Amino acid sequence: MNLKESAEIKKTYQNLSIGMTDFIQPGETEYTKSDVEKCMSLIDNFLNEISKSDSKEVGLLSAKKVVLELNELNEKCEYELIETEQREQIADIIILAGHLKGYNGRNEDITEEWREW
Repeated sequence: MNLKESAEIKKTYQNLSIGMTDFIQPGETEYTKSDVEKCMSLIDNFLNEISKSDSKEVGLLSAKKVVLELNELNEKCEYELIETEQREQIADIIILAGHLKGYNGRNEDITEEWREW
């Protein structure tokens, strides 16, 4: 099951990328297009990993890994990369991916324990 093919994940992913990129104001924001690309790459890697996972334990480890990597990236960007709207979209992608694999409930925030954004 390739979770990147889920219509809901695909739509949220595209909106996230566009929203982050549109918000960039050279000289004013603490992040660049390269940081947005890195963020999207981390999410891509997570979706690939969880798509291939075969147990809840492995799936949740993938979720934890991406949340910690996003914490680090957001810190590097002076906490400006992931604002409220982006936080909701990223969490929704991670939660929905886990739900589609049967690892968590649709409204069960599996990111909260590790998330700093």
